[in-house]
Amino acid sequence: MRGDLRRALALVRRRTHRGPPVRVRLLEKPGCGLCAEAYRALRRVALDVPLDVERVDITNDAALFDRYALRIPVVTMEERELDAAGVDDRAIRAWLRP
Repeated sequence: MRGDLRRALALVRRRTHRGPPVRVRLLEKPGCGLCAEAYRALRRVALDVPLDVERVDITNDAALFDRYALRIPVVTMEERELDAAGVDDRAIRAWLRP
């Protein structure tokens, strides 16, 4: 019992974020399976890296749709962009580092 409690507390300490969250935008459109997988990958990465994920539907903005319609899902952070189709969690973590 005591060992289980120690392991649980160690896990909580590792998963407790100590800095401000990194703001990222996920550019997606409804019904996109790759977009849903990219969002799930971001949620998994958010367990280790504090993330604030904003989901943006590109079909609501003509300029975004023209620019990203063939590239979605795209993750943006400030001026950087990542084509996230088929990207694994490790690649997202590496991309998030400055």
